Amino acid sequence: MQHSTDTLWTVFTGGGISVIAYLVGGVDNLIIALGVLMAADFISGVMTAFTVKNISSKSAFQGLMKKSAMILAVIVANQLDVITGGTGQFMRNAMLMFLIGTEGISFIENLGKLGVKVPVQISSAFSQLKDKGEDK
Repeated sequence: MQHSTDTLWTVFTGGGISVIAYLVGGVDNLIIALGVLMAADFISGVMTAFTVKNISSKSAFQGLMKKSAMILAVIVANQLDVITGGTGQFMRNAMLMFLIGTEGISFIENLGKLGVKVPVQISSAFSQLKDKGEDK
């Protein structure tokens, strides 16, 4: 019985990941960067909340809902690329760069609250990515 449960779990997990990868336009460096930054921002946000003794499951849940909405925004941008018939992924990539910029800025703000200094070049790189996404 254990074997069939493992197979079912694998089918659902693999199928789910495949569907998400398809919907966001594939797994490339931009998607990986967004995933890493979303995780870093969420974890650093929890660390900050714990440090300032303001931790709340409601706030954490709201943060996860925000991250889910970001993934939906990427899916919608990718679908806009699909329906406009473009050969590239212009809208998807613009959305990803914007979200990477905003997540990076939020992460740096969390680091500041934790007392970690960040070189100005890193902060400005995230601001530039955010601005590139806005410009497009």
